Amino acid sequence: MHSNNIIISGLGISGLITASLFCKEKLQVHCFEPSDFAKLSEDQRTTAFLNPAINVFKEIGIWGNIKPFAQPLKEMEIIDAAEFKKFGKTTSVVFDPKEISLKNFGYNIPNKIVSATLLDFLTGKENFVLHNRDSLVDHYAFDQNILVKSAKGKVLEGQLLISCEGRDSEIRKREKISRYKTTYNQLAMVFQVSHSKNHKDKTTEILDTGGPFTIIPLRSSTNQLKSTIVWMDTSEVINEAFNLREPEFNALITKKSIEMRGQLKLISGKQKWPVSSQITKALVSKRTVLIAESAHVMPPTGAQGLNTSVEDIIYLYQICKKALKSNKDMGADEVLRQYSLVRLPLTGGKVFGIHLLNKISMTENRFLKTARKNFLKHLDKSPALKRTLIKVGLG
Repeated sequence: MHSNNIIISGLGISGLITASLFCKEKLQVHCFEPSDFAKLSEDQRTTAFLNPAINVFKEIGIWGNIKPFAQPLKEMEIIDAAEFKKFGKTTSVVFDPKEISLKNFGYNIPNKIVSATLLDFLTGKENFVLHNRDSLVDHYAFDQNILVKSAKGKVLEGQLLISCEGRDSEIRKREKISRYKTTYNQLAMVFQVSHSKNHKDKTTEILDTGGPFTIIPLRSSTNQLKSTIVWMDTSEVINEAFNLREPEFNALITKKSIEMRGQLKLISGKQKWPVSSQITKALVSKRTVLIAESAHVMPPTGAQGLNTSVEDIIYLYQICKKALKSNKDMGADEVLRQYSLVRLPLTGGKVFGIHLLNKISMTENRFLKTARKNFLKHLDKSPALKRTLIKVGLG
């Protein structure tokens, strides 16, 4: 057994990125994933990866394989449509990356492309060990190492255990780390559409009640104009829409989009999931660290969820790499304490901020709607405030 092992539980996109970075350090990286990787091709979601995540793909060396499938995101528009039904009026603000000397905010990329590319990179590494369809059922941390046991009876020793298991992390539960959790009686539904008007590389988020309706442009290999839709609304509204026949569904989403992209037509299956916010009360325990959705969950607003996870990964990798160069123990208390001191307030603040934005976006309160509209008007006339918000959003 290698005491220099890094052990990762969970190989979603966050786990794959983490494994890829640590493999570059010539460490033995063991990854446990209970589900079948063949299901990667079934994921119809896309992710708006912001520039810090794109830089990670470049550092790993896979950006050239992903870029042909990536749609640049050159503008972000927020539209308050609360008065559209009655008066046909909207209030909007446009964020342009050129305001902070950037070409674009990032790229919208199909999740299955990112996962498959990362997995292909890893399978070519001798120091990557995949334990597919196997999960960790127990772990024991000591002063010099950590010992893990899997459902299939494997026993491994390592320096550090990283949980990328998601919001219901078993590692978190075994460590008795509690969490703060908020639910909204809200579902998110994601699907892809074709449309009659050009998206012009612009992401559009429409606010009314129930939650945002976000249109994110997609790269197309044909002349067909395509976008991903992320629609957040009350459970009742989403469930009713989910079960509509396609002609009625197309008419509904076209109306919901206030025809910003013309006529919308469904071109994919639909996926839905409950919206919640969650933050753990601690990020680390002895030789164990929680990252990504094991540590924090937030509504899919402003592309913050997975991009915040990438920020976790970047910082953990940096401090572990620094420890390695100094011949220090990556799993030592002082290293993990540094991770916690930096990341816990940042992720906690971001979860709280996105929680507030979601509550404001779904409000039916007339006063809050008026305040939301007035804020967008003020923001549209304040370049300095827009630049500040862009920088915060990019991490």
